[in-house]
Amino acid sequence: MPSRLRYITVANSIRKAILDGVYAPGERLSRQHDLAKEHDVAFNTLKQALDLLSQEGYIIRKVGQGTYAALPVSQVPTALVVDDDAQIRIVLARALSAHKWNPTAVGSGEAALGELEDQTFDLIFLDLMLAGMNGAQTFQEILRKDPTAQVVIVTGFPDSKMMAAALETGPFAVMSKPYTLKALHTLLDQHDPRMP
Repeated sequence: MPSRLRYITVANSIRKAILDGVYAPGERLSRQHDLAKEHDVAFNTLKQALDLLSQEGYIIRKVGQGTYAALPVSQVPTALVVDDDAQIRIVLARALSAHKWNPTAVGSGEAALGELEDQTFDLIFLDLMLAGMNGAQTFQEILRKDPTAQVVIVTGFPDSKMMAAALETGPFAVMSKPYTLKALHTLLDQHDPRMP
């Protein structure tokens, strides 16, 4: 194989390892000299492969620290958190970030609908008990805007009239308050577009 194309083969191999989870996002890759040996290429060929992966967003280089696996922004799933409790918004957004999701958090149904004017989300966490437009009303409006929206109703009142109203609107997942990080991670894995 011409040496000028070897770097593409090496880049493809490293990219596949990142996408397959051999290297998790944020995990440090082997040292560059070790990677070159591993792929049986000259150091300059490896450097070209890493340059390509860096441009694509699959690696991040940190001077003096090494090279780290990443996923391009387009590969990172997005979540909208709708809750009028600022503390819950912060906790849930942090948990989503730690699970390699890109969260947006808002404090009202009206603000959520505003966010949906500009983009779609892979998952929407919607509190039922919202000031102003309640969660059931917000859910109806979300599905009107995007009938394919994946919504998780977050509630401490699973048997309420509002929950019954939401059930009439369409299908959704439920996460009970208070929730555990394990329950959240299970739910994220079930809805993660990166999962096979």
